[in-house]
Amino acid sequence: MSTARARGFTLLEVMVALLIVALGLAAAVELTTLAADNALSLQQKTFADWVAMNRLAALRTAAALPAAGERQGRAEMAGRTFYWHEAIRGGALPQLRDVRIRVSAGVNGPALVRLRSTLAAALVPAPAAAAVPGMAVPGMAGTP
Repeated sequence: MSTARARGFTLLEVMVALLIVALGLAAAVELTTLAADNALSLQQKTFADWVAMNRLAALRTAAALPAAGERQGRAEMAGRTFYWHEAIRGGALPQLRDVRIRVSAGVNGPALVRLRSTLAAALVPAPAAAAVPGMAVPGMAGTP
């Protein structure tokens, strides 16, 4: 009577296969964690960029050019608090201002966003109300 040899995997082969699967799963978890961290970082930088753009829009829509100097404050965006610091300097011409805005997640934290722009005063003044037909401006010649 001949004994048939049983076919199957040895313990060593099973251990090597489990090691390969474990390394693959560990790499997948690490990659997923890294992707999630990058998504959160990108989201925070996007919100900080919006804060900086809002500050710049406020400066651009002001009635007059801002005075040179530095200002700081905080802004809420998407339920988070961001801290901004803006430095305004005179430009090459009196009608220009160099603006630098820095936004961070903490009061003295590292900058998430740095924005630099130039503001210019209107070169042509807005038309006076007297230019509108039928509208009189008190104190102007020819008005009652």
